[in-house]
Amino acid sequence: MTVVLASAQRTPTEGDDAFTEVIVHVNARVVSAVRVRRKVNGWLAMEAGDRLLAGEPELMLGERLIWRVPIRWTSPTQGVLSRMELAILIDATSGDFVLGSPTSQEIEEHVANLARSLRSAA
Repeated sequence: MTVVLASAQRTPTEGDDAFTEVIVHVNARVVSAVRVRRKVNGWLAMEAGDRLLAGEPELMLGERLIWRVPIRWTSPTQGVLSRMELAILIDATSGDFVLGSPTSQEIEEHVANLARSLRSAA
């Protein structure tokens, strides 16, 4: 499991910019990465297309605990065609989709653009 720490924005003091002190203690019950990936795969298949798969979820620690699940565009004959910069966001404590996740229409448009770029490169 990958954990991504959201960076707190603050102005460093003189001589303070070379190192950052990190202290993390989290005590939370979160939805498992396996369940989150399964949920995103189901949503992608029903809403965005059967050639899209959820990648490995990353737990982001910030003001909220969020699972970030990257989207993979696949082909039955060639495997993964593209690792998209798009990702589905899931609240890690409730398992609900988070506002800010791409819509199925945005994902479909992104895939169409990728397909056009692959055709023009061939």
